Amino acid sequence: MNLKNEDFVFTGDTGDLDVLLNDYKLSESALRFPNVNSILIPKKAQHNLRKHVSKPLLRKVDSNLDIAVEKCLVFLSNLASTYYTDSKWKTLNSTILHEQSKNADNTYIYTKIIEVLTTGTSTGAFIEVDKSYQKGFESKKFRLTQTYLKARLIEYIIKDTGIIANRNKLYYQQLHEAFQNPICSNLIRMYPKIDLPTSEKLLAIGKKLVKEGCTTKKGKILTMRNKHQNDYWIDADNRSFVEDNVKLFEFLTGRGFMIPSAGDMKSGGRVVDSFSLMPAWIREQITVDGKKLTECDYSALHPNIAITLYDGSLANLTHEMIADYLGIELKKVKKLHLSFFNMKWEDMRKSPLFDYYSRYEPDMLARIYKDKNEHGHKIASQKMFAVEVVIMSEVIRDLNAKDVYVLYVYDALMCEEKDSKLVAETMNRIILKNDVKTISKLNVL
Repeated sequence: MNLKNEDFVFTGDTGDLDVLLNDYKLSESALRFPNVNSILIPKKAQHNLRKHVSKPLLRKVDSNLDIAVEKCLVFLSNLASTYYTDSKWKTLNSTILHEQSKNADNTYIYTKIIEVLTTGTSTGAFIEVDKSYQKGFESKKFRLTQTYLKARLIEYIIKDTGIIANRNKLYYQQLHEAFQNPICSNLIRMYPKIDLPTSEKLLAIGKKLVKEGCTTKKGKILTMRNKHQNDYWIDADNRSFVEDNVKLFEFLTGRGFMIPSAGDMKSGGRVVDSFSLMPAWIREQITVDGKKLTECDYSALHPNIAITLYDGSLANLTHEMIADYLGIELKKVKKLHLSFFNMKWEDMRKSPLFDYYSRYEPDMLARIYKDKNEHGHKIASQKMFAVEVVIMSEVIRDLNAKDVYVLYVYDALMCEEKDSKLVAETMNRIILKNDVKTISKLNVL
């Protein structure tokens, strides 16, 4: 066989690598996936695990103490997001915990890790386990103890190849699932267009918004922390701190964007990603080609979905209609609606909204009562979320077919200004097709 010298350039691994390094598109694509070796852990957690935890206890996790420590650190990294949430408890799925920590022979290790972390050191445990857990109903909840909640997060680079292999498998599994979901796959296609603000710019914008007396969508007062602890304010629970918001932004975007992920039936399949989880005022600073995005959302979507689901008689219900009837502020009605249909029946009766619905939709309320009584108080919201996801999925499929991609924030879509008219028209057409009678509205950010 007579092969010319250049025939060997593209054969074998080194030849393929030459192609990769000399092709701009290919070499750039090699940088798209985040480093699964990198995790965020509480400061001093690694030191305390190595120096102060019982060695016999660690050896139950792995005979190699370095591997045992790293498996414990991976578990702790699952709780990193709780630094930025009001509730410090987080549900962790046992299947994922097993996949993260299993050995080559598929041995269950995560229960031993929990034993190490709840036993802790002579000065206390690393984590707590929710004692109200009931087997068969939901996954266990965990939270970091105060010692580690008070510590800041630091980056740790995993060294064990077995742990890295497990994390790689989970990563690609999640990526595969994302591409099967129309909302998730749309988001992945939108990400390359996005330009993020710097933390410094966000702090400056935050200060300006504080001076203007801005509040969040949940009615919390935007506030500069200025290094004060929460006990500096009597009403700290009613405040959202700019510096904390910026730290959350850094957590969500600093090491690459999260792979968008669809929830289970409890959330109706709603999708979460780095952008749906960040504060709205920060999300509004995102640009494409230097221009802010336009937001298009539905007017009073969940009340109108409830009317459809529970055979109500009203159509095109708006927050304004209820605010006028009750004689209260519009923003208060919007805030009340965030939780009304998810409440227990006795709490619904205490809400100012109950007076409106009991007058205009008494039969609908009776059907909601029956459903909650038979299937639990969260059933109404779960059904409404599911309808919302069906509608938004259909809207996004339609837009993607026209080569238009959007940021998704539950019942709202953020798009380039040039696409805003098409997005609004598509949202209106598809929601009527699903027999939910409301309309979309454009908000220039």
